[in-house]
Amino acid sequence: MKELKENNNQPGPNNNKNDVRVNNNFSLTINLGDSLNLFALIGSICIVKRLVKKRKAKRKKMQWP
Repeated sequence: MKELKENNNQPGPNNNKNDVRVNNNFSLTINLGDSLNLFALIGSICIVKRLVKKRKAKRKKMQWP
């Protein structure tokens, strides 16, 4: 934990103390499972991309006779 302490002592009646504490934690956990599930996921993404391309091409053909 990082701590930053500042004491602002200026001549006069005011004595300001600022305590700032910063605690930044970042964690990322990815569990992809076994290789068969990963292969199926990649394959399904490729199939969906291919279907989207075909659908877009078909729409373009219909618009421009």
